[in-house]
Amino acid sequence: MKSTPLLTQPLCFEPVALSQRERYLSIAMQDPLQSAERGFATLYLWSAIYGQELAFTGDHVVIRFGKDGNYKYLFPVGAPSPRPIIDALLQAEAPLRLVGVTERELSWLLDAYPDTFDVREARDYEDYLYSAESLDTLAGKKLHAKRNHINAFCAAHEWSVRSLTPADFDDCRAILDAWCAERPSVSVQHERRAIDRAFHAFSELELHGALLVADGQSVAFTIGSMITPDTLDVHFEKALPLVSGAYPTINREFVRMMRRRFPALAWVNREEDMGIENLRKAKLSYHPAALIKKFSLTQKIK
Repeated sequence: MKSTPLLTQPLCFEPVALSQRERYLSIAMQDPLQSAERGFATLYLWSAIYGQELAFTGDHVVIRFGKDGNYKYLFPVGAPSPRPIIDALLQAEAPLRLVGVTERELSWLLDAYPDTFDVREARDYEDYLYSAESLDTLAGKKLHAKRNHINAFCAAHEWSVRSLTPADFDDCRAILDAWCAERPSVSVQHERRAIDRAFHAFSELELHGALLVADGQSVAFTIGSMITPDTLDVHFEKALPLVSGAYPTINREFVRMMRRRFPALAWVNREEDMGIENLRKAKLSYHPAALIKKFSLTQKIK
């Protein structure tokens, strides 16, 4: 049996930084994944909250998050076999915990490491994947209600939509203030912090966005990034409370805008619902083409 090569150097983790972006993408694009948590923008935007760190080793990037030695890891990013990395993590961690594992990665792990992990499906963290054409056209009986909401909004307002620029960030913050005021929770404050990071690194992360204006007032905004050549990840989408139809309108208009900008765009990842009932209902109401299944694995201690 051919022996597995060992890592020649220990993994050296560093906090996610904008300076790592090009190196990270050069590795990640060797095996593009539609999974939202692997996108560099997602890693950077939430690293101040969850403490994501990166370790570059050969043709892979290893991602971990947590604190005080209590770490969770994503499946290594990169094209070649990650077995030397998994071997090293199994030796270093007790137990090793892997999260955000896709079905393809799970199959590889169970084949390479039989009877090594306990496996749990993580439904709350599965990404919702939609056809970009479907979100653009809203065609068909299933999306009839969405078209009605947008038509009612358009009939009730003089409205316009434009690409988001730094000149619009103060308007976005005003929308965010109103949205947060109705949701006084730690998780909402965490999201606000992530959005502030998006504003400060908008160009460096190559983020895209749209601003919806109704009767002269900014009422909704959205921010996303391309995580593969054909997949848009929508990171944030916020609207003023009580402005009926603002959410489906900004959703449709942003996808239309991005399809014009990126003709190869075929899929939209609107990320997970985190087990929040109303958010799950809203995401399911757009009839996703698929859910990107996620699994959590914990090393068995024998």
